[in-house]
Amino acid sequence: MKKYVLVTIVVLMSIPSIGQRKNTMLNTPIIDMHLHSGYAGPDILEAVTKLRSNNDQPSYRDSTFKYLNEFNIVKAVVDGPNALDYQSRDPERFIPAWGTSSTPVDSLRKWFQEGTYKIMAEFGPQYSGLAPNDEKLEPYFSLAEELDIPVGIHMGPGPPGAAYIGMKNYRMSLSNPLLLEEVLVKHPKLRIYIMHAGYPFIDELIGLLWAHPQVYVDVAVINWVLPQIEFHNYLRRIVEAGYGERIMYGSDEMIWPQSIKISVGNIRAADFLSVKQKEDIFYNNAARFLRLTDEEIQKHKNQ
Repeated sequence: MKKYVLVTIVVLMSIPSIGQRKNTMLNTPIIDMHLHSGYAGPDILEAVTKLRSNNDQPSYRDSTFKYLNEFNIVKAVVDGPNALDYQSRDPERFIPAWGTSSTPVDSLRKWFQEGTYKIMAEFGPQYSGLAPNDEKLEPYFSLAEELDIPVGIHMGPGPPGAAYIGMKNYRMSLSNPLLLEEVLVKHPKLRIYIMHAGYPFIDELIGLLWAHPQVYVDVAVINWVLPQIEFHNYLRRIVEAGYGERIMYGSDEMIWPQSIKISVGNIRAADFLSVKQKEDIFYNNAARFLRLTDEEIQKHKNQ
């Protein structure tokens, strides 16, 4: 009997306490796949101008950087008017992105080939009333596949009442992830992630993830604008369907830096996720999608 008690004690001592496991999870590095440098994306700048207030001032930038540091966000895909400024201040952290679907393809080719921008995001044709399979977008997907440029495409919620507050062409119906199927079949080497996880089209999303293993999602914005229970229900469906290794964290920080704190907190609070699953969402899945080197990954995890 003493023998079994001793073995039990040794085993229990080797298992981290709840507090230790929690701290391990809290200290995990994070990759933000969806950060804006001052507004909600290049296609809808005019619609949010009235909300911008001081978001181009150093105080806004400094507040954003403070939250990135506080939550150990070691990489961030950033677009917007200050993306290159952010990168110049912290080249190892920021990955500059450009995604407006009104930019001439020739300009994008030049920028991507020169390395000025490295990701096509937030690619937002939905705000122009275009489905992802619209012929007008074919040159963009062709370019991204040719140059192996990752694409983060907006498919999901815009601001409530978007069509009535300056985004007259926005249609929620264009969030349906299955609209991507012909694009994926035509461009099988395209590295693409669906921003906002195609909310609220959960069944269609699961169908797409089943049929097209190359597709990832981010859970940006839905992880802080939705009631926590609704976000958790949506996230749980994706995870329980078997796609926990294709979910990536994103803040969709626009003009409210505190959204980083809320969005991170709502994933940490998901008690149906294991520590490993949270670490996958916060870092591991994005590291794989971005093809970070083993050296870079080890550096992040040893910080």
